[in-house]
Amino acid sequence: MTSDPRPATTLPDRQRQHPEIRPDGQPVTASASSVYAAYARDRVVAAQQAVDTHTTSAYNGCCLGCGRPGPCAELAAAEATLARYHRLPFRRPGSTLLDLTRTTDADQARFTWWRRSA
Repeated sequence: MTSDPRPATTLPDRQRQHPEIRPDGQPVTASASSVYAAYARDRVVAAQQAVDTHTTSAYNGCCLGCGRPGPCAELAAAEATLARYHRLPFRRPGSTLLDLTRTTDADQARFTWWRRSA
């Protein structure tokens, strides 16, 4: 049997004995992990806001946030960020539909049976 061709680990003895010490000799503190947790939380919140803003419309297939056809680059980047942090996007039912409270002249019927012709 041949020996392992990979080089031996170059970690100092102090690192092997105390895994909570970084290779540069600095101890890993709780603040470093809490800073990363806060950073990750901010990234997830920003990605969720982008998913809410850049939803693809069910009617015309365009992004409701920027108007580009299909899923836009911002939505793809936000979904990639959520996947990186092992999160699923929170979907809001009906968010791809038109706003029912907003009506314009184009939304109204041109002829109805209820309205009397002149």
